[in-house]
Amino acid sequence: MERLVRKYEQRFRRVKEEMSTWDALHGRLVKQYSNAAAILDRLPVLVAVENYGVLGNELSMARDLPAAQVESLELLFRAMTNTLSDLSRVVAALEKVWRDGCQLLKAERQQPTASQMQQRVGPRPSLQDCVNGLHTLYQMHFDEYNLKVAIVSSLTYGSRGEDVSALQSLLVDQPNIPSTEVRYIFDLIDGGEGK
Repeated sequence: MERLVRKYEQRFRRVKEEMSTWDALHGRLVKQYSNAAAILDRLPVLVAVENYGVLGNELSMARDLPAAQVESLELLFRAMTNTLSDLSRVVAALEKVWRDGCQLLKAERQQPTASQMQQRVGPRPSLQDCVNGLHTLYQMHFDEYNLKVAIVSSLTYGSRGEDVSALQSLLVDQPNIPSTEVRYIFDLIDGGEGK
């Protein structure tokens, strides 16, 4: 069993790498969303010709400024779509690690019994801890990805400022990936490495 636990520990190292990638992409998405929210916030002001005062006579400025902002917004929408695509690859990688972890058990000539699945050797996690941990981490990121897709999809030219702000807070918080639960899973796994 200890041999199998060591193999799972290797998979958790891979999960950590994927989660680091996730964190970087999450930071990028938050920044992109924030920039899009700022443009949406100022766009109504830029569209209103009366806000240009004496410069309102210069029609090209009143037309070009909003057009430039709309173009920037379109670029941000595309960039967020690309970032979501990158996040989906992380989710797919986490799912593969979990499925590979399940295959580890199936590949054993002698299948572990239920009590062997729960058995711990010293500070090492049990096989059940390993399988459950991989699945939980995958499921958290899968759910969070779907939430991010819904948040980004809801961002339109007609979005209200307070809605955008509330969704931005939700995007930043990542409610589907509770840090205490993630830390608990890794502490359980890392216990076998003397940490």
